[in-house]
Amino acid sequence: MKYQLVSDSWGKEEVNAIHRVIKSGIYTYRGKYVKEFEKKFANFFGVKYSVMVNSGSSANLLAIAAVFFKRKKPLKRGDEVIVPALAWSTTYHPLQQHGLKIRLVDIDIETLNCKAEDIIKAATKKTKLIVAVSILGNPVELKKLKDFCSRRKIYLMEDNCESMGAKINNKYTGTFGIVNTFSTFFSHHISTIEGGLVLTNNEEIYELILSLRSHGWTRDNSKNFQYKRFQKSYEDYCFVLPGYNLRPNNIYAAVGLE
Repeated sequence: MKYQLVSDSWGKEEVNAIHRVIKSGIYTYRGKYVKEFEKKFANFFGVKYSVMVNSGSSANLLAIAAVFFKRKKPLKRGDEVIVPALAWSTTYHPLQQHGLKIRLVDIDIETLNCKAEDIIKAATKKTKLIVAVSILGNPVELKKLKDFCSRRKIYLMEDNCESMGAKINNKYTGTFGIVNTFSTFFSHHISTIEGGLVLTNNEEIYELILSLRSHGWTRDNSKNFQYKRFQKSYEDYCFVLPGYNLRPNNIYAAVGLE
């Protein structure tokens, strides 16, 4: 028996979905499929908010950036973050780009994950964030980490790009953190060509990610977000954050729905 290293998981459904987008003539993220995919993805995982982006790496970047712009207890440059010694490069790069002090914890050779007890031992008074990474579908001890972070008032983020669909006691990985990331690249569980998602139950984080995803613009935000944070009158062209352009397109989302 032979197993291919790379194989195409698509059928006619995905191809037909692409043709529907082409026929509609609406290719950007403003098309209907992006919002529909975000809603279904959030509902599947039992989370309030989902934001689709152009890659899992972008999801990580936005997740970190959003916590820096929280009104209360934002992350600051120089804060300490604990992260596993085994992860993808863009697990680490957003931490470095935002000036966080990275503290690496070695993995358990049997699971390729960090043990919760080792992460807890490594935490100091300077630790403000723990990034949990579940490697190759194998969950980290997320319940222990979440309980510890709650007691110590430390932010927990999940990089769940390799473990979509994994569960701990009937709860999906990618739902334990204040912010959680997924990848829908070709080699992952759902392939949308390129793509990623950020999940959160925190409304403020959600609003910040919407703005950061699209140039720091408030176009996709609720009016309350703009009123409460930045000004008293709503404007169509209001740029309030040092954002990026990390938007997906309508084709990615249409394929994701299939």
